[in-house]
Amino acid sequence: MPNNEIQIAEVFEPLFTSDFRDFILPGGRTSGKSKTSGILAGIQSAMNPFEDILIARASYGSIADSVYNETREVLESIPVFNDTFVYRKSPLRIMRKGSDATIYFMGIGGSIDRTKGFHPKHKVGLVILEETQELKSREHLDQTLASLRRRFGNDCKVVIIFNPPAQKFHWINIWCKEKENDRDVCIIHSTWEDVSMFLSDREIKEILKYKYENRPYYDYMYGGIPTGLMGLVYPMFNTDLHLIPYEARETSRVLQDYRIVGVIIGCDFAVTHDSTALVPVFIMSNGQCAIGKIFYHNPLDNGVKGTFPLTENEITRWFKELRSENNLDNYYDRSQNIPIIFVVDSAATDGVQSLNYYFSNRALIYPVRKGTITQMVGTTQSTIAKNIVTIYDYGGYFNYTQNRFIKDQNLLAYQLQMLIWNEKENGYDPVVPNDVSDAFTYAIWWWFKNTENIVWLDEINRIKSDYYLLKS
Repeated sequence: MPNNEIQIAEVFEPLFTSDFRDFILPGGRTSGKSKTSGILAGIQSAMNPFEDILIARASYGSIADSVYNETREVLESIPVFNDTFVYRKSPLRIMRKGSDATIYFMGIGGSIDRTKGFHPKHKVGLVILEETQELKSREHLDQTLASLRRRFGNDCKVVIIFNPPAQKFHWINIWCKEKENDRDVCIIHSTWEDVSMFLSDREIKEILKYKYENRPYYDYMYGGIPTGLMGLVYPMFNTDLHLIPYEARETSRVLQDYRIVGVIIGCDFAVTHDSTALVPVFIMSNGQCAIGKIFYHNPLDNGVKGTFPLTENEITRWFKELRSENNLDNYYDRSQNIPIIFVVDSAATDGVQSLNYYFSNRALIYPVRKGTITQMVGTTQSTIAKNIVTIYDYGGYFNYTQNRFIKDQNLLAYQLQMLIWNEKENGYDPVVPNDVSDAFTYAIWWWFKNTENIVWLDEINRIKSDYYLLKS
């Protein structure tokens, strides 16, 4: 091609020609996202000598070997950019010759204070966020952009790039889906097929091998399609089967009995950053379980509260309503009360003490001696796969601090769908919240790990079968 021409794949044309200022680029591997954004940065810097550019990703430690090197390789490979830029590594930056316009590189995965301390010489004309799925949460992305906007020029473009995680309920997949309805955002989904003219025959051959040998992996890896199963902690959880509208529980295909004979309440206490969650597991007369109304306190939304005042006020009200709504108390003969046990993370000593102080006259409180995460998850997976556990859906949850009902998806079902393993698969990926699911796991682990617990409910002794779907 002539030295003054730059070739890009047609799918990316809106980046260069449209009036949009906000772009989202989801796509599979080898789909041209990073290379095209590098070309965009080069053109933007060459045409605007008094604007700066920021290229960022979650981890600064990997930028030198990834984003910085990739951007440099792209610019050095295009003849029209010859002798246009100077490359510096301490700190990482690319400077335009003939002016002090700079392409900065930054890690944004840690403290937001890092972006607050970003002081470019000029207004920023382009922001490129790479591998955005590595950020811990949507809030982190929102906070980062809010902090950077004060540095934007009037027509600053923002390009958010990510490889869709396999887990379809990962926060960034949900966020991108919502943005499809935002008329101010241009979403460009690309695959290797869009850039096939720039790939070698060997690369294409290797990609096509996956297409015919392992289609789900191909769809995820090169199609950028969340398959929904890879890496999930609870792939057997199915909302169509296991999430039951409370008012329709009598017609459930899974739950075959809904007479409560005992209650196990899993408790995960926290104070500052994480949420406090109490998850009641109703033990039915046939041995199946259903999850009742969950107590949930998020200190980021409702303020930090100590364990004792939280128990005295909010949790006490929730516990009273739980017993009343489900007829757990027999006011004429207390010996006929439905048995209740609180199962608390043994590390939460304040939680154990506060529950003992306020509820020991009505319930037993046990600290749970946890197994490894894989052991506890294994027990929980088994109960879900055998359709022993279901979840009542009430259409949201009650916020006892704000004294109002929050219309929302079921908190437990949401987390069970989202939880993914870390790279070693010996713990959870921290990007997904797990407070409600942990409380649930404590209760299930405590009840099912030890068959001697069945003695507590004589009626369960004769029930040892799994609960598969009723035939229609």
